[in-house]
Amino acid sequence: MVLVEGQVFVKESRAPNGQVYTFYRLRLPDGSFLRLPRAHRGRPMAELVGAHIRGTFWPRTNGQGLLEKSLRLGRIGVPRGDGKGHPLMAAQGRVAFVDREEGRFGLEVRPNPKGRLKEPFTLTLWAPLALLEELTLGSGVYVEGEARLKTRRLVAKKVEPARLWDDPS
Repeated sequence: MVLVEGQVFVKESRAPNGQVYTFYRLRLPDGSFLRLPRAHRGRPMAELVGAHIRGTFWPRTNGQGLLEKSLRLGRIGVPRGDGKGHPLMAAQGRVAFVDREEGRFGLEVRPNPKGRLKEPFTLTLWAPLALLEELTLGSGVYVEGEARLKTRRLVAKKVEPARLWDDPS
């Protein structure tokens, strides 16, 4: 997940035929922004224009380890005032691959029986060599770090061993 705080704003775009399209965005303290849906859980985003919110997004990365342009909005909440730096990132899963030369590793996130996730996916996370050296293929880990939205990278700062729901007892 990626946790961010920012202000909801509207961007309008005029098509060649004159029709105006409205897009909702979340402006972050560093000047970057994230796309927002027109409505979230039945509530129109227009009601939140100008509001400061805390958003929880569910990220996905492509084969090069870059965040997809649209992150799925999971939750909206009240800001806590701790969103001054880079957006926070946290994930839990199994180490799928480690690429020390490129400075990144894959984290396979699998659905658990009681969760909403339907299909497994792999996040590519960037990390310093010292963290990569500690990783073992197939091990369960909990990762914390930063979401660097301008460069579209998830950067791991801390990796801890974690017991996953499908680990043998």
